[in-house]
Amino acid sequence: MAERFDNRYEIIRRLGSGGMADVFLARDTHLGRDVAIKILYKRYARDEEFVTRFRREAEAAAGLNHPHIVSIYDRGEAESS
Repeated sequence: MAERFDNRYEIIRRLGSGGMADVFLARDTHLGRDVAIKILYKRYARDEEFVTRFRREAEAAAGLNHPHIVSIYDRGEAESS
């Protein structure tokens, strides 16, 4: 059985890692489509400065509309297992 995040996304594989987070290819089980999800590293999850930067990045990316930039469909918080 695939690992599930936030009781919605079935993790397929990791696509990459950065300074603050991992990015995974996942299947959105509610909408039936593949998505990329970015998950903040646990070591930063309790650091309010990193959380604020992470949220700001998501909000800025959500405002972009270009065929070569991924679209943001959702933003939220969840506990990983």
